[in-house]
Amino acid sequence: MNDAEVREHSFQLKEHEWEEIFNSCFDGIWVADGEGKTILVNEAYERLSGVKAKNVLGRSAQELIEAGVLSHSAIPGVIETQKPVTIINKMGGKQLLVTGVPVFDENHKLSRVVCNVRDITQLTELQKEIEKKSELINHYEMEIKKLQEQLQTLDNAPVTRSQAMVHLFETAKRVASTHSTVLILGESGVGKEVLANWIHRMSPRSSQPYIKVNCSVLPENLIESELFGYEKGAFTGAQSSKAGLFEAADKGTIFLDEIGELPLNMQAKLLRVLQEKEIQRIGARQTIHVDVRVIAATNRSLEKMVAEGLFREDLYYRLHVVPFTIPPLRERKEDIPLLISQFLNEFGRIYNREVEMSPVVFDKFMNYHWPGNVRELKNMIERLVVITTKKEITLEDLPEFLRMSPASPDSLWETPSLTTAVKHYEKQLIIKTLEKCRSIRQASQLLKVDHSTLVRKIRHLEIDYKSILGKRFFRK
Repeated sequence: MNDAEVREHSFQLKEHEWEEIFNSCFDGIWVADGEGKTILVNEAYERLSGVKAKNVLGRSAQELIEAGVLSHSAIPGVIETQKPVTIINKMGGKQLLVTGVPVFDENHKLSRVVCNVRDITQLTELQKEIEKKSELINHYEMEIKKLQEQLQTLDNAPVTRSQAMVHLFETAKRVASTHSTVLILGESGVGKEVLANWIHRMSPRSSQPYIKVNCSVLPENLIESELFGYEKGAFTGAQSSKAGLFEAADKGTIFLDEIGELPLNMQAKLLRVLQEKEIQRIGARQTIHVDVRVIAATNRSLEKMVAEGLFREDLYYRLHVVPFTIPPLRERKEDIPLLISQFLNEFGRIYNREVEMSPVVFDKFMNYHWPGNVRELKNMIERLVVITTKKEITLEDLPEFLRMSPASPDSLWETPSLTTAVKHYEKQLIIKTLEKCRSIRQASQLLKVDHSTLVRKIRHLEIDYKSILGKRFFRK
């Protein structure tokens, strides 16, 4: 059937049939003439709007708006623009989507305006529900992120029982939230870099760059160019410009390890960075602003170096805003069992070995003075895990200097229920961790051991984990 036949067939419909079709439409329909006077209104529109057809027929849309029958209408807009117009009309507690479409005669003159009216109240309510659920999802995502950050904080928390170290890290956590310059003092190997890393992770800058610089290994003739960068042609070989480490650390943190090894001329330039918050590349005329938090560390006595003229006094006080002094391992021996357990687990995972320490070896470790501090202890544990062929590290595995070190006169191991102090500390550590967790798997994540390894240790140490977890779960 061609278009002409379709039109001829449609003309054959009787008037009452057109009326039935018009009124059977689910959407409301409002028809006006070219001047905006109402010609037809179907039953659906009456149902949707509450407006009766008899009250609007023959009246213009503008008249109905002025009379308060309609709040507004798409018809005036269609007449004015000669184009389709869509509005949202609120009537009878409903939101109605009204689209007015112009109809032109053979002379291209506006002859009719046909408005289609659809109830979108439910769609609007659904959209609001979706927006509420989206807000709720965002809220839960933020809560999950906070919990993840808290777990990460626990997971990264340093292992210690020393009251001095506990106090030090509590203070460091408060300082981390600020932008203050930090100076970390202590012997070689005590964990100055560990503290610096932890301060950065706990700070608002944790997602920004973290640049580590060992001042003792930088050649003196390259220190300035490495820290502050250079411009093209600043010296022979400078074929292009290069940003320095301070620029690379912008918005983040720079850790200057072994700050006491910095030459005096570079100390003056560093002082300017701390005071002015700006650097100047070699060969440049302009300065560059940098927002960098400085954490410095040294195993030398800066006060003594100041007295000897080897370190600038003004720089010392600029760095000495928030100082931390990490005590040597020999002054916090209560940390040794925890560190032994941590390193045995760490290197056990790396080398896929389960190794324990005999009581005699443990006693040697507890009474050795550890001049290299935690770094020496960690390296020693790794060495023993690698070289021992047994499941227990014995006296034979120790290097001679450690094997020949004096034992403690009190090392009698009198309590038969605790075979070694390591096991005692392991047991206490596992119990304390389980008390904070809802499952063994969560505890294994905090302790950084495999789930199966922790299960075996719990059985071996005869820990009543069900009772501990039960108390944790039902605790109010």
